[in-house]
Amino acid sequence: MKMFALVGLLCALPLFAPQSRAAGDGDKPFERDESVHRNYVRPNPYDKFIALDTALGNKVRWGDVLAKKQVHIDPDQYSDKDVSIPILLGFRICDGVMAIKARDAEKLNSCASDIEKLAKKMGVPDARMTRARLVRMYANRGEWPRVFLELAYLQVDIETTVQEIAGTDCKKILYAAGWLQGIHYTSTVVTEAYNEDASSMLREPRFVEELAQQLGQIDAKKKESPAITELADTLKSLGDLVNVPKNASITKDNMEKILALTDKTVKSTVSQAK
Repeated sequence: MKMFALVGLLCALPLFAPQSRAAGDGDKPFERDESVHRNYVRPNPYDKFIALDTALGNKVRWGDVLAKKQVHIDPDQYSDKDVSIPILLGFRICDGVMAIKARDAEKLNSCASDIEKLAKKMGVPDARMTRARLVRMYANRGEWPRVFLELAYLQVDIETTVQEIAGTDCKKILYAAGWLQGIHYTSTVVTEAYNEDASSMLREPRFVEELAQQLGQIDAKKKESPAITELADTLKSLGDLVNVPKNASITKDNMEKILALTDKTVKSTVSQAK
């Protein structure tokens, strides 16, 4: 099941097809191959969380990770539909995925409420938001497979409507922010319980390169935003850190750099939101 699916996105966001050719095959760091440039499957956070459980022996305390790394916002404070709200939407959708993994109905209810409010600020009509209420209902019942399904549908409804109303730039920003929060979570888990097999799951240079390129294609005025500048710079730096040979691991030092970079960028972009 593809939670962040849409282009094959966040929507592909994985939740994964981890070491796919799209991520860069071979025994050397990834080199661009135009023949596969458009054929990759985008990673999905939930799949990655499941894979980490296997690699780390099911020892991850997902509720603790969620409590430490989710973003805390008041949707009523924001009005910038060009940059801030798409970024926050991406963050909170990913937080919702983590809440499902942690089986935390209270935090998922909070995510769903924030997502609904932010999406409405983007112009998403009530008719496209009915699944937010279904997410809360099934979470309160403890029906987690159905929760996951409804959140996936909700994301697609939001993404489709945002593109129709606000254009592709906002969807590109949402995608980039969602992935950043996903790597924020995964780098936290891997760094705290470093494992070479687990670290290799963050190897996806093709995807990071694509996200950075997409941000580079948005409207010039949006690109001038400090938040977009920081997000783009972070993606470029992360691209270098995750570009390792196939089946190779990311060193513990570089995992710590990934965590520090994502932690700083998520906090900074939230603080800049308006």
